[in-house]
Amino acid sequence: MSTTTVKISPQILKWARTSLNLTENDVINHFSQRSKMKFGVDLSFLQSLESNEQDIRFTLLQELSSLYKRPLAIFFLTHSPIELSPPKDRRTISSEVHRILSPEAILVLRRARYVQEVFAELSIELNWNLAFPFKKISLSDDPKKIAENFRNTLNFSFEFQAEKIKNSRELFNAIRERLEEINVFTLKASFPTEDARAFSLVDKTPNLIVINNKDGGYFGYAPKSFSLLHEFAHILLNEGAICNDFSRSHLQVEKFCNEFSASFLVPDRKFLETLPVSKGNFDKNDVGKYLDDLQPIFKVSKEVLLRKCLSLQLIDNDFYRQKTNEWRNEYEKNKKNEKGGFVPAITPGRRAVNNNSRKFVELVLYAKGLGKITFDKAADYLGVSIKSLSEVESLSLK
Repeated sequence: MSTTTVKISPQILKWARTSLNLTENDVINHFSQRSKMKFGVDLSFLQSLESNEQDIRFTLLQELSSLYKRPLAIFFLTHSPIELSPPKDRRTISSEVHRILSPEAILVLRRARYVQEVFAELSIELNWNLAFPFKKISLSDDPKKIAENFRNTLNFSFEFQAEKIKNSRELFNAIRERLEEINVFTLKASFPTEDARAFSLVDKTPNLIVINNKDGGYFGYAPKSFSLLHEFAHILLNEGAICNDFSRSHLQVEKFCNEFSASFLVPDRKFLETLPVSKGNFDKNDVGKYLDDLQPIFKVSKEVLLRKCLSLQLIDNDFYRQKTNEWRNEYEKNKKNEKGGFVPAITPGRRAVNNNSRKFVELVLYAKGLGKITFDKAADYLGVSIKSLSEVESLSLK
C-alpha cells in the first residue's frame, strides 16, 4: 500500500460526508464491511480527521472520494464550495419526522443540478433560448382555470387525450414533450420512494422536473403523469419543491398543485360528460365499474378518478379512504404472491434516452457534432460510456 500522505482541510472532509447525508457510523461501516483495503478507520480516527488537520494516506483519500462521490480535486480546496440549496420540502407523508434525504436521492439532486448547468452552458454556446415564457401565477388564482388555460396553450385537447393516446405511458410522454416546447424539461431517475415521488428546480435556467422511476406503486405507470403536472404547477408558482403526497396534503401550496394536476388530466366537465351515469344516478357501490369505463378514456390512475369523484361530492372522505386502502392492500397481497418472471434488461443507451430530456440529448449530440464538446464530454453529460454513445445517437434519430 502506498505511504504517500497529503494534508486535507478537516472542514472539507466533514462537508463531503455531511453533504451526502452520511453519518459517522455509515463511514465506519463502509470501511469495516465493504472496503477491500484495511485502513483502520474507527470513530475516534474519523472524528480526529474532521477536527484537526493532519497527514492522511493518499489511498485513504481516494477511498473517501469514492465513498462521498466527490472528485479528488475538491478535497484540496481550503474551504467547502458553495452549492445551491435544495428545493423547498413540501413532503407531508410522515411529516411528523421529516426524514433526511437518502444518499441516493442526494446524488439524483446533484445530477439534476449538473444537467441544469450543462444545459445552460451549451444553450448559450449554441444560441438556444431556454427561457420560460410565462409569468408567475399565484395561490390566489383558480387552479382549475389555470389548468384549462394550459391545456389550450399546450394544444392538449380532450379528443387528443381520449382518442390518440393509447395508455398511461404515452400520456406521460405526450405531456413531457409538450412541456419541453415551453422549456420545462423532465429527467427520470431511480431513488427510494420514501424520499420523494418527484421534485422540481426553478432557481436556475432551465426549469427542471425530476420524476422518480419508482413512482406508481399499485397504480403502475399512471401516477407519473400526475407527479409531472404537480411539479409543473410548482414551476408556474416559481417555487421548486420536493414532494411525496399527491392526494391528502394539508399544505395550501400542495393542495393547489394537486388541484391543477387533477384538473389538467381530468377536467370536471369532461369527467361528468363521460361518466356512465348521470350525477343524480351515481351509485358509489358501482364505482369500480365506473372507473373501469373511464380509465381507457383518461389514461390516469383509479385514484385520480376516485379523487375526482370526491371533489365533485359523489363520494365522501370515508369511502375514498376505504377504497384506496383496499386497492393498496390488494396490491401488497398480489405483490407477495408474484413469483416474478423474466424482465428484459434495458440497454444503457436506451436508459439514457428515456431518463434524459429529449432536448438535452439533442443539444449534447448537436454540440458534439459541431466539435464544441468531445466524445468523452458528451458521454459524461448523458451519463453513459463512450461505447454506448452510438446507441444514444441512433435512438435519438428515430
